Amino acid sequence: MIKGVIFDLDGTILNSFVQRVKAWKMSFADQGIYLDDSDINPLIGLPGLVLASKFSSDPELTEKLEEKYFLDMLKNISIYEDFTPTISTLKSIGIRSIIVTSSRRELVNKLDLKGLSVVTIDDVSSGKPGTESYLLAAKTLGIPIEYMMAVGDSINDMIPARKLGIPAILVTHGRETNIKLINLKIGELSEIPELIKKNLESPF
Repeated sequence: MIKGVIFDLDGTILNSFVQRVKAWKMSFADQGIYLDDSDINPLIGLPGLVLASKFSSDPELTEKLEEKYFLDMLKNISIYEDFTPTISTLKSIGIRSIIVTSSRRELVNKLDLKGLSVVTIDDVSSGKPGTESYLLAAKTLGIPIEYMMAVGDSINDMIPARKLGIPAILVTHGRETNIKLINLKIGELSEIPELIKKNLESPF
C-alpha cells in the first residue's frame, strides 16, 4: 500500500529540462568543451559534481557556472500546472509527498514548492542514482521506504527506486524517452492519484 510519494524536481515538477541542458552546455562551452544535447540528456538527475566530472577537469567550477546560468533562466521556468492539484488530491486521500533533488538548497529556496519538504544534494553524502536520498525522504516523512513510490523523468530517478524495490514511475510530459528501468510510464502528474487507487486493487 502506497503511503508516500517521492517526486523529482527538474523535469518532473519544474518544466526545466530544456533549460537545465542548456545551462550545462553553456558551462562546459565556457571551458572550451562543446557538447550536444544527446551528451547531456542521459545525465540529467545526477549530482552536479558527478555530471560535471564526466567532461571537465574542474567539476567544481563547471557546477558553479551551471548553477549561475540556470538561476538566470528561472524567470522562464514554471511548475507544471497539474502539480499543485495533484498534491492536493494526494493529501485528501492520505498520501504524503516529498521532493528529492540533485539541486542544491540555494536553488530550492528560490522556488515555491507549496510547503513540501525537500531533500537536496546538500543533505546527503551522495545523491541519485544512489539510494541515500530516497531513504532520507522516507525517514523525513516517517514512512517505511517499502510504502513509498518514486516519480521522476530520468533514469537516475528510476535506479534508486528499483534498487529499493519500490514503484518507479516515469513521467514524460510529452517528451520521447526510451528509458526501460521503470514499473509504469505516465504522461502527466495528474495521473498519479488514480494510479495509487488502482494499486490498492492490483499492486505494481
